[in-house]
Amino acid sequence: MKPLFMFSLLLTTLALVGGVTAVLVGSGGRATAAGADAVTTITFRAHEVIKPKPLDIAKPAGPSLGDELIEKEVLYANGKRIGYDLAHFTFAGVSRKGPDVIVQGVLVLRDGTINFLGETTFQRIRVGVVGGTGAYQQVLGQLTILRTLKNGDDIDVVRLVHLAKAR
Repeated sequence: MKPLFMFSLLLTTLALVGGVTAVLVGSGGRATAAGADAVTTITFRAHEVIKPKPLDIAKPAGPSLGDELIEKEVLYANGKRIGYDLAHFTFAGVSRKGPDVIVQGVLVLRDGTINFLGETTFQRIRVGVVGGTGAYQQVLGQLTILRTLKNGDDIDVVRLVHLAKAR
């Protein structure tokens, strides 16, 4: 009798787990469809107000591993100021072709901040968006510098995916 009781308990447990799984999967599909990820694209011009200042903190003198660079730019879209950015670069490699750096920074906008992080050799600058604050909580995406103008300003685009909220 004891084996029969254990067998029926096992079947009941499996049925319960199967039912709960079916409900969760079913509602998860509807939640994703109802609250699909939203995408925002912001294109802006970045004007340096603090020229990149190299910090030669690692030996030997000159560009070398561990040296740092700090930059601040004012951001404009459609002729209006939308915020500013702060960026911190750390040299991870230096070769005849140029530096290989790790960059971390923040775009400070009226409705929140967008944090970015990545690696670049400055041949093509494309780094990941790794979150933010305010309207940019739970975002992922990519920040790309499209081109640099003759005056030194950059034309940038940030593409953000606002993750659907769990329901």
